[in-house]
Amino acid sequence: MNLYKILVITIAVLGIFSCSKSNTETYERFYFENDGASLAVQVDGNRTSKTFILLLHGGPGGSGFEYNTGKYTEILEQDYAMVYLDQRGQGASKGSYSVEDVTLQQFSDDIAALSTFLKQKYGTDISLFLMGHSWGGTTGTHALLNTDVQTELKGWIEVDGAHDIPLLNKEAIKMFLEIGNAEISAGNNTEKWQDIVDFAAGVDTNNISVDEGGQINGYGFEAEGLIAQIAAGGSGDPSHGLLTSPLTSATNALAGLLTANTINGETEKASMTADLNKITIPSLFLWGKYDFVVPPSLGEMAFNNVSSTKKEVVIFEKSGHSPMDSEPDLFAEKVIQFVELHK
Repeated sequence: MNLYKILVITIAVLGIFSCSKSNTETYERFYFENDGASLAVQVDGNRTSKTFILLLHGGPGGSGFEYNTGKYTEILEQDYAMVYLDQRGQGASKGSYSVEDVTLQQFSDDIAALSTFLKQKYGTDISLFLMGHSWGGTTGTHALLNTDVQTELKGWIEVDGAHDIPLLNKEAIKMFLEIGNAEISAGNNTEKWQDIVDFAAGVDTNNISVDEGGQINGYGFEAEGLIAQIAAGGSGDPSHGLLTSPLTSATNALAGLLTANTINGETEKASMTADLNKITIPSLFLWGKYDFVVPPSLGEMAFNNVSSTKKEVVIFEKSGHSPMDSEPDLFAEKVIQFVELHK
């Protein structure tokens, strides 16, 4: 059975891209057609600002609509139009393509094509920024390096982005050992930390397997949950964003699982640090200090390697993998400062 048939069955059973909320002056949903895919797009916020932020979700297996929730989105949408994309094979997106078409290059081509379309739809004079979180940092960085999308953009915002999986695995092991041993010495969650430290100590960082990479990812989220310094964050209006999404979490998970299984092999090998010098547009790197999933050292290395002279790295002292949730006000403030400077 090809990917299209599986996705149609999944979405038909668990939910559809319906009109639970009508298009308005500040809210719009549509499908964008590209290379056999119907990519679900949701635009929410201040379109009259002529400033748009195209957000690439995490995963693989996530959904752009999941990011249209929380206090940070409410703040950003007051000033800008946020574009929430369900990337190929995920969320409400669908298509008639085969699994062979689920590649990083195809994701990049989708991003570049949508960027061009947004200017056709909303005006060639709009200021367009690209923001990628976690795996969205993988696809976003790949697009910047392997398409001409930089010519369409005013800037790139990477949020705890996984642009180099082999490197992040090595850096995560370092964090497990350094912070884990410090937490054990302080008597904090010693049994759980000891499990993580023992695992990390047994990994050959010069030969990390795909299975070990998966374990590193799992332990990364577990370790974050053990850090008392991470802020609880602030919740937004519960009627905003996710509750108006046409998708259930089960729909997202099942649709995205197919894509994840297909793309994970290529993603695990993605190592783009050496090519970051090809990125010349203004760049902002936002990272949580306690991100064990994608360690902050990747953000600092990215800052050092991009060629742009207009760049900044911000480490959020009370955050893990998702600073937009832990410190939403400060996160939005940093994004707004960057956008206002470069739009």
